[in-house]
Amino acid sequence: MEACAAPGIMVALNNEHRQLASLLDALSQQSDQLLPGREPDHGLMQDIVRYMADFPDEYHHPREELLFERLVRRDPGSVEIIRVLEAGHAEIYRRSRELLDELERIVSRGTQADGRRLKYLCDRYIGFYREHINTEEGRLFPRATEKLRQNDWAAINAGSVGVDDPLFGARVRREYRRLSQYLAIRTEKIAEDIAVAELFGVEALVESLVVAGSAMGEIQGIVGHRLRFTIRECRAIASEGSVVFEPWRLRHLPLSLAGSLRANAQAGAREVAEVLARSRDAVVEPVAIRLRYLRGLMG
Repeated sequence: MEACAAPGIMVALNNEHRQLASLLDALSQQSDQLLPGREPDHGLMQDIVRYMADFPDEYHHPREELLFERLVRRDPGSVEIIRVLEAGHAEIYRRSRELLDELERIVSRGTQADGRRLKYLCDRYIGFYREHINTEEGRLFPRATEKLRQNDWAAINAGSVGVDDPLFGARVRREYRRLSQYLAIRTEKIAEDIAVAELFGVEALVESLVVAGSAMGEIQGIVGHRLRFTIRECRAIASEGSVVFEPWRLRHLPLSLAGSLRANAQAGAREVAEVLARSRDAVVEPVAIRLRYLRGLMG
């Protein structure tokens, strides 16, 4: 039988990965607030980690493991990567509980927060989870789509348990409403920042074109002025010395004419260099400012 196109469950798993990634980004943002002089929202962090400690292990990971089981039967060469991913599920659960316990001590029991330890736990957890998702999407999911057949997908679907997502589902549970609102606001802010970044990019391009066009006009003016001045000066020198001035026969000109040509050419070159230097600064600085802003947006 030919391999079939990826079924709905693969779309669902990828969508859930996007949702988990948004939570990891939100947790990373709060982790950055653990630096000296800043203050994180420990309650929000607790909500994020509570969801990630419960729901993925209740619903997301078991469906992935059904996928692993069918793929091993169809493709024995996938055993090694599946073992890595299964161990990853266990490690994610362990780290989730460790981080959640730390946050519950701070939020529920009023224990003084150890910012350095909490940031270490957060960053280690976020990094591991992101790497795990990247491995699944980059190595495992494409292999499953290629190797599994229609009856494999039917078996996976039959073994899947339908659970309404308490955060991203049709109805948000009461304990996750604050987190849901935070994610919605954060998504709107990211969209606004992207729009501003795009506007800044267009604005910088327009500024660069305007500066470049102005510089080109100035350079053309310098060249024209120097050329006219040189011709007038050379004609005057030639008239004084009773020499017929023919610019295209430079090697036959007297030394005074050649010196005048050289002096005016050097002066013109210096003026052009000054224009180019000013133009470079005028183009580079707006772009540099915008690049720093974009880096700030990217975190």
